[in-house]
Amino acid sequence: MANVTYLIGAGASAGKRDKGNVIEGLPCVNEIPLRINNIITLLRNTPIPRNITWQNSQLGLNSKEDWEKAREVVINQFQELYKYCSENATIDTYAKKLVLKREKDKFKHLEQMLTLFFMFEEMWYKPDSRYDTFLANILTENLHFPDNIRFISWNYDNQFEITYSEYNPNGNLLVGSKRTIFNTRHEITKINGTASFIDREQSFAIYRRKFLEEIQNTHENGLYSEAQAKENRWILELIFLYKLYIEGKEDNTDLSFAFDYNYPSDHILQSIDYIIGTTDVLVIIGYTFPFFNREIDRKILQHLKPNAKIYIQDIYPERIKQSLNAVSLDIKEENIVLLSDVDQFYLPPEL
Repeated sequence: MANVTYLIGAGASAGKRDKGNVIEGLPCVNEIPLRINNIITLLRNTPIPRNITWQNSQLGLNSKEDWEKAREVVINQFQELYKYCSENATIDTYAKKLVLKREKDKFKHLEQMLTLFFMFEEMWYKPDSRYDTFLANILTENLHFPDNIRFISWNYDNQFEITYSEYNPNGNLLVGSKRTIFNTRHEITKINGTASFIDREQSFAIYRRKFLEEIQNTHENGLYSEAQAKENRWILELIFLYKLYIEGKEDNTDLSFAFDYNYPSDHILQSIDYIIGTTDVLVIIGYTFPFFNREIDRKILQHLKPNAKIYIQDIYPERIKQSLNAVSLDIKEENIVLLSDVDQFYLPPEL
């Protein structure tokens, strides 16, 4: 039985669009400014419930006026994020710029705001449906990945985790990132970490439960329509998450770009070396091999077996092939298969 490794990028979470509007999955890099602007609009136009009674002195949310002040702060923060996206080729470019300029505080705050942004997007939209179909196909009876399937991901989203929770609400995938130790059993290794906050399973669960109970009670009193209730709930939660995780906090997100020199990635590379070294089939989905990842991509591919089969699944697979050849000159042409059908994640015949 062949060992199959999936190397995935942003295209694997792009989901579906309807007339340009996202209906599932996450925005692609060129869509991020628009989505940030949409969040700003929602923040401005969604009223704070006039009879909100949930209070938390620790977070400084003791009245409707406190919530309104906090909303203005969050609006300003997202306006800055929108500015960074608009003035640079991509938000990743801006992040790399901050690293090169050694602007550590700005860089960490950017990671926090991106974490908040992607958490909101994943609350607002359901995951890319391809993850659901894929897990339905590969999960074993005990709801684990087969031993011969592994994932190396450049994405910092939670699409796998969210989808997996629908199959196993009480279980967790074994995810490796820069903040975890080397483990040969990791089912997913995330080079850029995950867009979540480090203490999320502790303080988040406690505060959020009380918060959502209050919001639910407010909506059940008939103050808002169903559509208004959804917008109101998520916007209030966005403010809540900012106060809980970002204001006055430092370095508390699991998202960390691979080019962040402050986090040695030796154990990540150790995990990847182990996975790639035992790979018979490599399936590349939605990853473009951008230039500023090239150093790490070369480290990843240098341990690939000479006769490993490579499947490239993308809308434009030929472009990915050209980028792949620029990263690794040792890959044999006859071992590469191009796939332009992206309706479902590819399951190679070697499985």
